[in-house]
Amino acid sequence: MADISPTLKKLLIDDAHLRIARALVDEARGDLETRIEALRKTESSIDRLLALTGRPREISQQVKAARGELTKVEGSLASLDKVLASLEPRLEEETETHLRAHSPEYVKGLAAVKDYADWTGAIGRFQRKLENYLRALGTARNMLSAGYDRTQKRISAGADEALGTAILAATELEEETTFLNKVADAHEECVADTPNARAVLPRVPVASFREWTERLRQLSDIGEMQAEFARILAMCEMLQTTGVVALDEAVHRAVSEHSALSQGFVREYVKALRQFASERWVKHEETASRVQRLQREMLGFSNFPFEMET
Repeated sequence: MADISPTLKKLLIDDAHLRIARALVDEARGDLETRIEALRKTESSIDRLLALTGRPREISQQVKAARGELTKVEGSLASLDKVLASLEPRLEEETETHLRAHSPEYVKGLAAVKDYADWTGAIGRFQRKLENYLRALGTARNMLSAGYDRTQKRISAGADEALGTAILAATELEEETTFLNKVADAHEECVADTPNARAVLPRVPVASFREWTERLRQLSDIGEMQAEFARILAMCEMLQTTGVVALDEAVHRAVSEHSALSQGFVREYVKALRQFASERWVKHEETASRVQRLQREMLGFSNFPFEMET
């Protein structure tokens, strides 16, 4: 266990005493509820009637007294829960401060969040490259019939130039896909040994855009070319309408999971620190005075300890 700061140590000791006190008070509540139930079973209808008229018998007085003690116990439990709830965020914050100073894997995992912020912009860039390719491909398809030599089965020079532009756009789109997946791979490797190992960036589907577009130049039958254009455009439009959205949603899920994993790691570490503090630093004879002081500091009053028996 790395060196604990005085502030964190104090919070852990306070937390431990409060939990000890709460467990004792909760046990007292259970005992009183059992006692009241047992007394109720021996209380007759006459006893209850006389209690209502202001002339309670002994058994009814015992029930009343036990209920009064139960009210005190429940009030003390509520007070302890308020103090514990006030302490919890401070304990988590100080634990995170400790982890930032002493846990390289935690810091490494936190640093990976920058990739998520950049990824949104990267998806936008990918979408623009996809739109450029779709535009270039659409232009080439529209020029296909114009100037087509049916005798030689050859497209016009303008259509061929448009295909060249589409091939260039396809190359840029593939380069963007490769880059995004390379970043995702690097990110996954970066977070592999951190608390955020599951919060990985999504991969972009790999497609042979350049190869498909170059193949169009090798076709001579205009019907086949039109069919191939339609197939490529349909796949690209599907990627544009659903794939990009899915990528964006996957990034948002990863960001959310990153946050949850980081918080979960801190909370698990808090549990380990609590166990360590309970075993090493807590003196049970100090619990009552420590809890009273904490209640007065945070609530302005103290209702622990109190009489639990009549």
